[in-house]
Amino acid sequence: MKKLFLILAITSLGLSSTVFGDIQSPPGHHNTWSRKLSRGVGNLMFGWLEYPSAWRKTNKSEGAIAAASDFLVEGTKRTLIRAGFGFYETITFPVPSWKRTYRAPYHHKEALDNWWGYTEFAPEFGFRSEMPYSSSSQGW
Repeated sequence: MKKLFLILAITSLGLSSTVFGDIQSPPGHHNTWSRKLSRGVGNLMFGWLEYPSAWRKTNKSEGAIAAASDFLVEGTKRTLIRAGFGFYETITFPVPSWKRTYRAPYHHKEALDNWWGYTEFAPEFGFRSEMPYSSSSQGW
């Protein structure tokens, strides 16, 4: 009886270890050296799009006069930060330099407040819809 219990225990332990094995992709699997290089080049080339983005965000919340001054001050600050990170990521692209990964070194707060956080790439110019709905999905 003890041998049977021992065999069942060993078999169940062996099966449970294979069942609970993590075969999923790690969270940072898309952060590679090529992604880091494209982020750096994108920030260098399109970081100036922070100017119209600052204008649009301030104009929507506070009006045109505030947007005119924020266009210069906040737009210049965000453009220079993007250029600095772009230069840093372009130079160090072969090395996993941020906490031994290829992740972006700036804070991603855009999910909570897209004014203070930085997206991975520079903002797009023009209209951009991210809502996953269509008129066919509405049930009346």
